[in-house]
Amino acid sequence: MEDDNPREMLLQMASGYWVSKALHCAAKFAWADHIHGGKTAVGEIAAASGTVPELTHRVLRALASLGIFEETDPGHFGLTEAAERLRSDHPESVRDFVHMVGWDLFEAWGHLDDTLQGGPPGIFDAFGDNYFREISSDPEKVRVFDGAMQVIHGGETEFLLGQHDFSHHQVFMDVGGGNGSNLHGFLTKYQNAKGILFDLPPVVDGAQSTLPEDEARSRIEFRGGDFFQEVPGQADAIMLRHIVHDWNDDDSATILRNATAALAPGGMIYIIEKIIAPGNDPGFEKLLDLNMMVIGGKERTREQYQALAAAAGLKVAAIPVLPGPVDLICLEA
Repeated sequence: MEDDNPREMLLQMASGYWVSKALHCAAKFAWADHIHGGKTAVGEIAAASGTVPELTHRVLRALASLGIFEETDPGHFGLTEAAERLRSDHPESVRDFVHMVGWDLFEAWGHLDDTLQGGPPGIFDAFGDNYFREISSDPEKVRVFDGAMQVIHGGETEFLLGQHDFSHHQVFMDVGGGNGSNLHGFLTKYQNAKGILFDLPPVVDGAQSTLPEDEARSRIEFRGGDFFQEVPGQADAIMLRHIVHDWNDDDSATILRNATAALAPGGMIYIIEKIIAPGNDPGFEKLLDLNMMVIGGKERTREQYQALAAAAGLKVAAIPVLPGPVDLICLEA
Protein backbone atom coordinates (compact mmCIF):
# COMPACT_ATOMS: atom_id res chain seq x y z
CA MET A 1 0.00 0.00 0.00
CA GLU A 2 1.34 3.41 -0.99
CA ASP A 3 0.53 6.77 0.51
CA ASP A 4 1.76 10.31 -0.06
CA ASN A 5 2.36 10.65 3.67
CA PRO A 6 3.46 7.34 5.23
CA ARG A 7 3.52 8.89 8.72
CA GLU A 8 -0.11 9.97 8.54
CA MET A 9 -1.08 6.63 7.05
CA LEU A 10 0.47 4.77 9.97
CA LEU A 11 -1.11 7.08 12.56
CA GLN A 12 -4.54 6.54 11.02
CA MET A 13 -4.06 2.78 10.91
CA ALA A 14 -2.80 2.61 14.50
CA SER A 15 -5.81 4.50 15.82
CA GLY A 16 -8.24 2.57 13.64
CA TYR A 17 -9.80 0.83 16.63
CA TRP A 18 -11.02 4.21 17.89
CA VAL A 19 -13.29 4.37 14.86
CA SER A 20 -14.17 0.68 15.07
CA LYS A 21 -15.33 0.95 18.67
CA ALA A 22 -17.25 4.17 18.04
CA LEU A 23 -19.02 2.47 15.13
CA HIS A 24 -19.74 -0.51 17.35
CA CYS A 25 -21.48 1.75 19.87
CA ALA A 26 -23.56 3.33 17.09
CA ALA A 27 -24.59 -0.16 15.97
CA LYS A 28 -25.14 -1.60 19.45
CA PHE A 29 -27.33 1.29 20.57
CA ALA A 30 -29.11 1.50 17.19
CA TRP A 31 -28.56 5.24 16.90
CA ALA A 32 -29.35 5.23 13.19
CA ASP A 33 -32.72 3.62 13.95
CA HIS A 34 -33.54 6.45 16.35
CA ILE A 35 -32.97 9.26 13.83
CA HIS A 36 -36.17 10.25 12.07
CA GLY A 37 -37.34 12.97 9.71
CA GLY A 38 -33.90 14.03 8.54
CA LYS A 39 -32.61 15.12 11.94
CA THR A 40 -33.12 14.24 15.58
CA ALA A 41 -31.92 15.90 18.79
CA VAL A 42 -29.15 14.13 20.68
CA GLY A 43 -31.34 14.02 23.78
CA GLU A 44 -33.97 12.05 21.89
CA ILE A 45 -31.40 9.64 20.45
CA ALA A 46 -29.84 9.10 23.87
CA ALA A 47 -33.20 8.60 25.58
CA ALA A 48 -34.22 5.98 23.03
CA SER A 49 -30.93 4.11 23.36
CA GLY A 50 -30.29 4.43 27.10
CA THR A 51 -27.05 6.38 26.71
CA VAL A 52 -25.78 9.62 28.28
CA PRO A 53 -26.71 12.61 26.06
CA GLU A 54 -23.44 14.57 26.35
CA LEU A 55 -21.31 11.47 25.70
CA THR A 56 -23.58 10.37 22.88
CA HIS A 57 -23.09 13.77 21.27
CA ARG A 58 -19.32 13.43 21.41
CA VAL A 59 -19.29 10.02 19.72
CA LEU A 60 -21.78 11.12 17.05
CA ARG A 61 -19.74 14.28 16.44
CA ALA A 62 -16.60 12.21 15.89
CA LEU A 63 -18.40 9.86 13.52
CA ALA A 64 -19.90 12.83 11.67
CA SER A 65 -16.37 14.15 11.06
CA LEU A 66 -15.71 10.90 9.17
CA GLY A 67 -18.84 11.13 7.02
CA ILE A 68 -20.88 8.79 9.22
CA PHE A 69 -23.87 10.77 10.50
CA GLU A 70 -24.18 14.52 10.03
CA GLU A 71 -24.65 17.29 12.59
CA THR A 72 -27.33 19.23 10.74
CA ASP A 73 -27.89 21.80 13.51
CA PRO A 74 -26.11 22.12 16.86
CA GLY A 75 -27.06 19.05 18.90
CA HIS A 76 -29.09 17.51 16.07
CA PHE A 77 -27.95 14.67 13.85
CA GLY A 78 -29.08 13.21 10.56
CA LEU A 79 -28.15 10.21 8.44
CA THR A 80 -25.59 10.17 5.67
CA GLU A 81 -25.58 7.39 3.07
CA ALA A 82 -23.09 5.52 5.26
CA ALA A 83 -25.20 5.94 8.40
CA GLU A 84 -28.30 4.72 6.53
CA ARG A 85 -26.55 1.34 6.31
CA LEU A 86 -26.37 1.20 10.10
CA ARG A 87 -30.17 1.07 10.19
CA SER A 88 -31.62 -2.33 11.04
CA ASP A 89 -34.15 -2.16 8.21
CA HIS A 90 -31.86 -1.04 5.38
CA PRO A 91 -31.53 -3.66 2.60
CA GLU A 92 -27.74 -3.16 2.69
CA SER A 93 -27.52 -2.96 6.48
CA VAL A 94 -24.13 -3.75 8.06
CA ARG A 95 -25.33 -3.14 11.60
CA ASP A 96 -24.92 -6.71 12.88
CA PHE A 97 -21.42 -7.06 11.42
CA VAL A 98 -20.29 -3.77 12.98
CA HIS A 99 -21.85 -4.89 16.28
CA MET A 100 -20.09 -8.27 16.23
CA VAL A 101 -16.68 -6.83 15.31
CA GLY A 102 -16.79 -4.44 18.25
CA TRP A 103 -18.19 -6.94 20.76
CA ASP A 104 -16.62 -10.36 21.40
CA LEU A 105 -14.06 -10.00 18.62
CA PHE A 106 -12.82 -6.65 19.93
CA GLU A 107 -11.93 -8.29 23.23
CA ALA A 108 -10.22 -11.19 21.48
CA TRP A 109 -8.09 -8.91 19.31
CA GLY A 110 -6.75 -7.26 22.46
CA HIS A 111 -4.76 -10.46 23.05
CA LEU A 112 -3.20 -10.76 19.58
CA ASP A 113 0.26 -9.90 20.88
CA ASP A 114 0.01 -12.66 23.52
CA THR A 115 -1.13 -15.13 20.87
CA LEU A 116 1.87 -14.22 18.71
CA GLN A 117 4.15 -15.09 21.61
CA GLY A 118 2.70 -18.58 21.90
CA GLY A 119 -0.33 -17.86 24.08
CA PRO A 120 -3.81 -19.21 23.34
CA PRO A 121 -6.09 -17.55 20.80
CA GLY A 122 -7.50 -14.37 22.31
CA ILE A 123 -11.11 -15.55 22.19
CA PHE A 124 -10.25 -18.39 24.62
CA ASP A 125 -9.89 -15.94 27.53
CA ALA A 126 -13.58 -15.06 27.37
CA PHE A 127 -15.16 -18.20 25.94
CA GLY A 128 -12.85 -21.16 26.48
CA ASP A 129 -11.75 -23.32 23.57
CA ASN A 130 -15.08 -23.34 21.69
CA TYR A 131 -16.50 -19.87 21.12
CA PHE A 132 -19.34 -21.16 18.95
CA ARG A 133 -20.60 -23.64 21.54
CA GLU A 134 -20.51 -20.96 24.23
CA ILE A 135 -22.50 -18.37 22.32
CA SER A 136 -25.02 -20.89 20.96
CA SER A 137 -27.10 -20.67 24.16
CA ASP A 138 -27.27 -16.84 24.05
CA PRO A 139 -30.08 -15.84 21.64
CA GLU A 140 -28.83 -12.26 21.21
CA LYS A 141 -25.28 -13.35 20.38
CA VAL A 142 -26.62 -15.93 17.93
CA ARG A 143 -28.86 -13.30 16.32
CA VAL A 144 -25.99 -10.84 15.92
CA PHE A 145 -23.64 -13.56 14.65
CA ASP A 146 -26.18 -14.79 12.07
CA GLY A 147 -26.83 -11.24 10.96
CA ALA A 148 -23.11 -10.54 10.64
CA MET A 149 -22.58 -13.67 8.56
CA GLN A 150 -25.43 -12.58 6.29
CA VAL A 151 -23.72 -9.21 5.81
CA ILE A 152 -20.39 -10.66 4.66
CA HIS A 153 -21.51 -13.96 3.14
CA GLY A 154 -25.11 -13.33 2.13
CA GLY A 155 -24.55 -13.34 -1.63
CA GLU A 156 -22.37 -16.42 -1.75
CA THR A 157 -25.09 -19.04 -2.24
CA GLU A 158 -26.41 -17.38 -5.38
CA PHE A 159 -22.83 -16.89 -6.59
CA LEU A 160 -21.93 -20.56 -6.09
CA LEU A 161 -25.08 -21.78 -7.77
CA GLY A 162 -24.19 -19.65 -10.77
CA GLN A 163 -20.60 -20.87 -10.93
CA HIS A 164 -20.82 -24.62 -10.36
CA ASP A 165 -23.19 -27.40 -11.37
CA PHE A 166 -24.40 -29.35 -8.33
CA SER A 167 -27.40 -30.87 -10.10
CA HIS A 168 -26.17 -34.48 -9.93
CA HIS A 169 -26.47 -34.55 -6.13
CA GLN A 170 -29.50 -36.07 -4.41
CA VAL A 171 -28.90 -35.10 -0.77
CA PHE A 172 -27.11 -31.95 0.40
CA MET A 173 -25.87 -31.81 3.98
CA ASP A 174 -24.78 -28.42 5.30
CA VAL A 175 -22.43 -29.14 8.22
CA GLY A 176 -22.31 -26.17 10.56
CA GLY A 177 -25.08 -24.74 8.40
CA GLY A 178 -26.21 -22.07 10.87
CA ASN A 179 -29.56 -20.50 10.09
CA GLY A 180 -30.08 -22.78 7.09
CA SER A 181 -30.21 -20.01 4.47
CA ASN A 182 -27.43 -21.55 2.37
CA LEU A 183 -29.04 -25.01 2.30
CA HIS A 184 -32.44 -23.47 1.64
CA GLY A 185 -30.98 -21.68 -1.38
CA PHE A 186 -29.57 -24.90 -2.79
CA LEU A 187 -32.86 -26.75 -2.36
CA THR A 188 -34.78 -23.87 -3.92
CA LYS A 189 -32.74 -24.35 -7.10
CA TYR A 190 -32.49 -28.15 -7.03
CA GLN A 191 -36.11 -29.09 -6.48
CA ASN A 192 -35.59 -32.85 -6.64
CA ALA A 193 -32.93 -32.89 -3.93
CA LYS A 194 -33.25 -33.27 -0.17
CA GLY A 195 -31.24 -31.59 2.55
CA ILE A 196 -29.86 -32.12 6.04
CA LEU A 197 -29.05 -29.12 8.22
CA PHE A 198 -26.53 -30.07 10.91
CA ASP A 199 -25.27 -27.76 13.63
CA LEU A 200 -25.27 -27.39 17.40
CA PRO A 201 -28.76 -28.13 18.83
CA PRO A 202 -29.64 -24.53 19.84
CA VAL A 203 -28.56 -23.29 16.40
CA VAL A 204 -30.70 -25.89 14.64
CA ASP A 205 -33.64 -25.00 16.86
CA GLY A 206 -33.22 -21.38 15.83
CA ALA A 207 -33.11 -22.30 12.15
CA GLN A 208 -36.33 -24.28 12.47
CA SER A 209 -38.07 -21.23 13.87
CA THR A 210 -36.78 -18.72 11.29
CA LEU A 211 -36.62 -20.53 7.93
CA PRO A 212 -39.64 -19.79 5.73
CA GLU A 213 -42.37 -22.40 5.64
CA ASP A 214 -42.15 -23.27 1.97
CA GLU A 215 -41.63 -26.25 -0.31
CA ALA A 216 -37.83 -26.14 -0.11
CA ARG A 217 -37.92 -26.17 3.70
CA SER A 218 -40.20 -29.24 3.62
CA ARG A 219 -37.28 -31.19 2.16
CA ILE A 220 -34.89 -30.30 5.01
CA GLU A 221 -34.13 -32.66 7.89
CA PHE A 222 -32.90 -30.81 10.98
CA ARG A 223 -30.21 -32.57 13.05
CA GLY A 224 -28.39 -31.24 16.08
CA GLY A 225 -25.04 -32.44 17.37
CA ASP A 226 -21.31 -31.78 17.56
CA PHE A 227 -19.21 -32.28 14.44
CA PHE A 228 -16.18 -33.07 16.59
CA GLN A 229 -18.03 -36.16 17.80
CA GLU A 230 -20.06 -37.31 14.80
CA VAL A 231 -21.72 -36.07 11.63
CA PRO A 232 -24.97 -38.07 11.47
CA GLY A 233 -26.93 -39.14 8.42
CA GLN A 234 -25.71 -39.69 4.87
CA ALA A 235 -25.43 -37.34 1.91
CA ASP A 236 -23.69 -37.31 -1.45
CA ALA A 237 -22.87 -33.60 -1.15
CA ILE A 238 -21.51 -32.33 2.16
CA MET A 239 -20.92 -28.60 2.43
CA LEU A 240 -18.58 -26.93 4.88
CA ARG A 241 -19.07 -23.22 4.26
CA HIS A 242 -16.76 -21.06 6.35
CA ILE A 243 -16.32 -23.87 8.87
CA VAL A 244 -12.78 -25.21 8.59
CA HIS A 245 -11.32 -21.68 8.70
CA ASP A 246 -12.61 -21.48 12.29
CA TRP A 247 -10.27 -24.26 13.43
CA ASN A 248 -6.62 -25.29 13.47
CA ASP A 249 -5.36 -28.05 11.20
CA ASP A 250 -5.86 -30.90 13.67
CA ASP A 251 -9.42 -29.88 14.51
CA SER A 252 -10.23 -29.26 10.85
CA ALA A 253 -8.97 -32.72 9.92
CA THR A 254 -11.22 -34.21 12.62
CA ILE A 255 -14.24 -32.40 11.18
CA LEU A 256 -13.37 -33.64 7.69
CA ARG A 257 -12.92 -37.25 8.86
CA ASN A 258 -16.29 -37.15 10.61
CA ALA A 259 -17.89 -35.65 7.52
CA THR A 260 -16.35 -38.41 5.41
CA ALA A 261 -18.10 -41.01 7.56
CA ALA A 262 -21.42 -39.45 6.50
CA LEU A 263 -20.48 -39.24 2.82
CA ALA A 264 -22.39 -41.52 0.46
CA PRO A 265 -20.32 -43.62 -1.97
CA GLY A 266 -19.17 -41.47 -4.86
CA GLY A 267 -20.11 -38.29 -3.01
CA MET A 268 -18.21 -35.04 -2.66
CA ILE A 269 -17.22 -32.80 0.23
CA TYR A 270 -17.22 -29.12 -0.67
CA ILE A 271 -15.12 -26.73 1.41
CA ILE A 272 -16.34 -23.22 0.67
CA GLU A 273 -13.78 -20.58 1.66
CA LYS A 274 -11.68 -17.85 0.04
CA ILE A 275 -8.21 -19.14 -0.80
CA ILE A 276 -5.31 -16.84 0.11
CA ALA A 277 -3.52 -15.90 -3.08
CA PRO A 278 0.27 -15.43 -3.20
CA GLY A 279 1.82 -11.98 -3.48
CA ASN A 280 1.16 -8.61 -1.89
CA ASP A 281 -2.14 -7.71 -3.53
CA PRO A 282 -4.76 -6.61 -1.01
CA GLY A 283 -7.42 -9.12 -0.09
CA PHE A 284 -10.06 -9.24 2.63
CA GLU A 285 -9.07 -12.84 3.35
CA LYS A 286 -5.57 -11.77 4.44
CA LEU A 287 -6.99 -9.58 7.20
CA LEU A 288 -9.72 -12.11 7.93
CA ASP A 289 -6.90 -14.59 8.55
CA LEU A 290 -5.77 -12.46 11.51
CA ASN A 291 -9.31 -12.51 12.85
CA MET A 292 -9.29 -16.28 12.60
CA MET A 293 -5.95 -16.29 14.43
CA VAL A 294 -7.55 -14.74 17.51
CA ILE A 295 -10.42 -17.24 17.24
CA GLY A 296 -8.12 -20.23 16.82
CA GLY A 297 -8.45 -20.91 13.10
CA LYS A 298 -6.84 -19.77 9.86
CA GLU A 299 -7.46 -18.89 6.26
CA ARG A 300 -5.43 -21.14 3.95
CA THR A 301 -3.54 -21.17 0.69
CA ARG A 302 -4.21 -23.70 -2.06
CA GLU A 303 -1.25 -25.77 -0.87
CA GLN A 304 -2.48 -25.73 2.73
CA TYR A 305 -5.90 -27.03 1.65
CA GLN A 306 -4.20 -29.83 -0.26
CA ALA A 307 -2.21 -30.75 2.86
CA LEU A 308 -5.33 -30.59 5.04
CA ALA A 309 -7.19 -32.91 2.69
CA ALA A 310 -4.32 -35.40 2.77
CA ALA A 311 -4.23 -35.30 6.59
CA ALA A 312 -7.93 -36.20 6.64
CA GLY A 313 -7.46 -39.05 4.17
CA LEU A 314 -9.25 -37.27 1.33
CA LYS A 315 -8.31 -36.63 -2.30
CA VAL A 316 -8.54 -33.25 -3.96
CA ALA A 317 -10.81 -33.60 -6.99
CA ALA A 318 -10.59 -29.94 -7.97
CA ILE A 319 -9.91 -26.48 -6.58
CA PRO A 320 -11.42 -24.06 -9.07
CA VAL A 321 -10.53 -20.47 -8.20
CA LEU A 322 -13.76 -18.59 -8.72
CA PRO A 323 -14.11 -14.92 -9.75
CA GLY A 324 -15.91 -13.85 -6.63
CA PRO A 325 -16.16 -13.86 -2.84
CA VAL A 326 -15.44 -17.58 -2.30
CA ASP A 327 -13.59 -20.51 -3.82
CA LEU A 328 -14.55 -24.17 -3.92
CA ILE A 329 -12.33 -27.02 -2.67
CA CYS A 330 -13.82 -30.28 -3.96
CA LEU A 331 -12.80 -33.38 -2.02
CA GLU A 332 -13.56 -37.06 -2.51
CA ALA A 333 -12.94 -40.08 -0.31
